[in-house]
Amino acid sequence: MKDYFTWTYPDIPENVAQELRQLNSSLVVVGIVGRSKCDQANKMQAFGMEPPMEHSARDGQVQCYYKPGTSSLLLHFETTYDEAILGQMIDACMEEPETPFDFDSFYEGMRCRFVRMVLLALHVCHIVVYVETGQTFDPTLVTVFQLLKFAREQHLMQFLPQMLRDGMPAARMGEKARLCAPRILFLFENFPREEAKTRECVSAYEFQTEDCIYELLRHHNIVTNSSSSSLVALPNNKQFVFFNAHEQLHPDKLMKAIECLNVAMYKPDVKEEEEDLEILELAPFEGFVKPFGVPADEKELEQQQYKKDHTVWHFLQRHVQDALSGCFDEGSFKQPPQPGQFHLLNIQEWHDWMATLHRLLVENAKNPNLETSNDEYRLYLQSFDESLNYEKKFWAHLCELGLKKGISAYKSAAPANYGSSTHQQLLAEATVAFEEEGRGPQAKAALAKLAAVCQKHWQDGRQQCEQPSLRSHPCTLPKSVPHEKHSSGVVHISSCNCGRTQGRREDPFSLRQANYEFYDHMAQMCNLCVKVKQYQFPVFEPSVSDYRAAAFEAAFPLLHTGKGGPPQDEDGEEEDEEEPEEEEEEEGQAPQPPVEEEEEQPNSANNGCSQPLSLTFGSDLNMSIAGFGASLNASQASSEQLTNSDQNGSTSSGTSSADTDNELVVQIQEKDKKEAGPPDTFSTSTSTTEYLPGLVHTVSDFGLLPLFPSWSLACVGPSSIYSHNTGLQEHFQSGFLSGANFLLPWDVQLRLVHAPKQQQQQQHHPHHQQQHPGKKQQRWKKQGDRLSLKIFVGMEYECSRGHRFMMCAPDRVLRGGADIERETCSKVVHNNMPLYYPCPCRSQNNYLAQLMRIHVVTPKAPVNIIVDPKVCVGKGKYTFTLGSIIPPRLSQSAYWIVRLPFVYQGDDVLIAPPDKFEPDDPMAGGYLLAGMFGVAETDPSMDLNEPGRMAGSAAGNFTRI
Repeated sequence: MKDYFTWTYPDIPENVAQELRQLNSSLVVVGIVGRSKCDQANKMQAFGMEPPMEHSARDGQVQCYYKPGTSSLLLHFETTYDEAILGQMIDACMEEPETPFDFDSFYEGMRCRFVRMVLLALHVCHIVVYVETGQTFDPTLVTVFQLLKFAREQHLMQFLPQMLRDGMPAARMGEKARLCAPRILFLFENFPREEAKTRECVSAYEFQTEDCIYELLRHHNIVTNSSSSSLVALPNNKQFVFFNAHEQLHPDKLMKAIECLNVAMYKPDVKEEEEDLEILELAPFEGFVKPFGVPADEKELEQQQYKKDHTVWHFLQRHVQDALSGCFDEGSFKQPPQPGQFHLLNIQEWHDWMATLHRLLVENAKNPNLETSNDEYRLYLQSFDESLNYEKKFWAHLCELGLKKGISAYKSAAPANYGSSTHQQLLAEATVAFEEEGRGPQAKAALAKLAAVCQKHWQDGRQQCEQPSLRSHPCTLPKSVPHEKHSSGVVHISSCNCGRTQGRREDPFSLRQANYEFYDHMAQMCNLCVKVKQYQFPVFEPSVSDYRAAAFEAAFPLLHTGKGGPPQDEDGEEEDEEEPEEEEEEEGQAPQPPVEEEEEQPNSANNGCSQPLSLTFGSDLNMSIAGFGASLNASQASSEQLTNSDQNGSTSSGTSSADTDNELVVQIQEKDKKEAGPPDTFSTSTSTTEYLPGLVHTVSDFGLLPLFPSWSLACVGPSSIYSHNTGLQEHFQSGFLSGANFLLPWDVQLRLVHAPKQQQQQQHHPHHQQQHPGKKQQRWKKQGDRLSLKIFVGMEYECSRGHRFMMCAPDRVLRGGADIERETCSKVVHNNMPLYYPCPCRSQNNYLAQLMRIHVVTPKAPVNIIVDPKVCVGKGKYTFTLGSIIPPRLSQSAYWIVRLPFVYQGDDVLIAPPDKFEPDDPMAGGYLLAGMFGVAETDPSMDLNEPGRMAGSAAGNFTRI
């Protein structure tokens, strides 16, 4: 049978009420608060009490305990600090998936509900016992005591005395509205395992904990010298900390497992135990070399008596007796207690007092909108929880300070006008300044406000235009001020078309500004540009005033391949099947001969757009491309058949096949047949209402022409102006780095062959049919003699600082005359050359140099060098060409310079240069296709030195600027 009664407030059993009435005004109320780990939230296990089996824990519930024959009524307060109730709160939060779990708000709500229940306990109890499941004092409890004192002084004392004046028991409480300054006791359910559980050790541990708690409560003014201003009281000469050392309550399974592991790991060796036993056997008698003391049986009796007396119930009853004897406050405070500060009530008076405070502090708080005439009480109901969330106020104050500091840092460093990158940098610096002060859960919202304020400050007349240039630099002009011309503030140093004069150029924002206007402006300032012979590229000539750019699908540029001309296969040859017949009909009209070389470069990449200079496929100049005329195919076929006959050993001039290595074959036509000129098989009608918005490329419409030329081809003088011993001099080509100002010699062997007569029967060579199916062949006779040519070629790169240099290989910069070997030029002629390469100039920034010019010094021989450069950019999407139907021929014994575009643009897609050079993929930014040079027979009827004349009937004109 239980020796105590238990019930749930307020339903007190009648038999218990009768026993409590017999106590009259000697009832001492003890409140039990704190932490628990069991499912029923029971903190009474140390007192030997427990709730009924059907009891279920609930927040705000009060379970009463009374042991007959005593004068103490124990109130067990179930709060959010009990693990069972805390689990219920967490489950309730998880049932609302639409609301994200906020730990800060959850913790603040849990603490506020705990403070409300402890506040009730401090006003209806004489003694409050705080139960701790741990082995040390929790310092966060000091914060709870501070909140309790704040709530009592700032809330309860504002409305409670006034609202309690009408009640009989409340009238006796006076202005303090509580039974007394309640004495606070601390119960620790478990004692540290590593400490010895003797009387001396337990008492020392209890005294040490008491000193710590007393200093903390004194330091934070929880306990003061006056009972009227103290939240709780502490006895001066009595123990107020108790450790349950002799029985284990709510054992920690994890700690028990760790202890078992330690025992297993540090188990003493059996051999050592045997040695100890051997030593003990040598002692003359039992207990040798041990100090004399109390006999073992007396010590055991003393220990048993200590265990019997050291119980929580005896510990509590000592403080209950102080309350009954009237010396409850003696020694607690330095100032003597005022009369009427301590009240002992009977059960009925206390029950009424408890019901009043429970209704005011707990029940009504569940309805914040409760109607009341007391303004202070209404404020308590509406803002009690908010007033206790001091962390939120603290974090809000810190965030406000950080916000002011961040805004000040942003505005003080912001220039008059700046772009988004500067704005982001300033915002990052302002964020760092904010984080020096701003902390807590509200920091995220404060940072969002900081970003909004800085954004508004930036957009308030300080925002730049930020229109990106063709080199990906933003415009730095104010966005609010209208401007006709953009400016990024970036200045490049570039050379003119002829390369003699260097000038400063603004960062271009339009294709015309990048590829035409700058060079046109430099041509007026350069003394050489005004004298050179300039090749005129075909451009758009409008016939109406409202002409417009042609519309393209940026994602499907290949849809326009069939509009302007016949498609091309991988080798660049036209797939028109009717052209061979046309060749037969026009055989007498001076076909333009192709050039063939008998030794192929196996390592040259062509990407199917241009062919290397080889034995069977004509020149590396891509002689089979559209625009050379119909006779080129027939001439090429005859040259291939002629070369094959050389390999079989048939010679007409007494030379062996070994002498034909590294030779080019040029067919010399009859003079009377050349006067008619090549047929214009590629004449197309160009549009006069729509122009090509970008550069000409291999799949652009033949009927569209650009508004302006993006390329330049100029003859800057005779071949004698270049000396291979000194290289390019500064007065002729400025800005070259030392040692990188030489052209590369290219030795080409020619074999001149007379063309056969028209009536000669055509024959098909089996091997040639295998290489070029569908093409009609002719047998040609070899005639003529050999001719040796020396051509000088230079691939010039230029960086934005104006540094210029030549390349001697796709991955090597020319370092001087010693780098020029016999086969050096073949590396740049027969291989793809990268469009961008790191500049060797010494600089902290890695400037990328761009392939801008191709230097060609033509030989003094009865042949013309043909140039047909193709630049592949945009990861192979576009292959840009000169745009001429017939590739231009360079005059003899002259210095020619091909200037490449500064910016490349497709139909309506700008192709920006790469940010950095990729050594693993040097062609990623673009490349010049191998096979851009060709050789053709000189037409004596055409004087290339005269302005306005050009070899070929549809080749365009040279004019003098």
